Amino acid sequence: MADMSRRVLLAGGGAALVLGSRGPARAAGPAGDEPGLEFVYEAIVTLAPTVEVGRTPIGTRRRVPITGGSFAGPCIRGKVLGGGADWQLQRSDNWTVIEADYMMEADDGTLIHVRNVGLTNSRVPGATQRYLRTIPSFEAPEGPHSWLNQAMFVGTLGAPTEDMPRPSVRIRVYRVT
Repeated sequence: MADMSRRVLLAGGGAALVLGSRGPARAAGPAGDEPGLEFVYEAIVTLAPTVEVGRTPIGTRRRVPITGGSFAGPCIRGKVLGGGADWQLQRSDNWTVIEADYMMEADDGTLIHVRNVGLTNSRVPGATQRYLRTIPSFEAPEGPHSWLNQAMFVGTLGAPTEDMPRPSVRIRVYRVT
């Protein structure tokens, strides 16, 4: 009987090893617990020329001044205020950490602090696919835009289209549901 139990256990473990070798498995959970994305806004952020700060012990540091812009979505719109910056750190693997800090002003006058941290491989030689993702966080005063304080968000970065000012970046922000 012990021999039979051991064979069943080993067979089950072997199956687990075979299944586990196919890559990350999705955790089984209650239906509806998968996160989704809901579009919040698209921003066109205008930039001043990049300032090369220089090589540091942890990589090459750059500063990209934010000069202004606009944003619009189904529930919010307004302008990006000048005076912020994107502090970039190009690591030794050529991936760049993005740390932008700036203010937005909604059409109703509400000031919203934005901190947008991300990662890109746009400077990696030979990269065939660009990875440009961010995690924006917001600090909005209590009131009509306080919903920004009560969710997690993800963002994408993209090049401006032909009709957008240069230099600029296109940021699309989504609420994680």
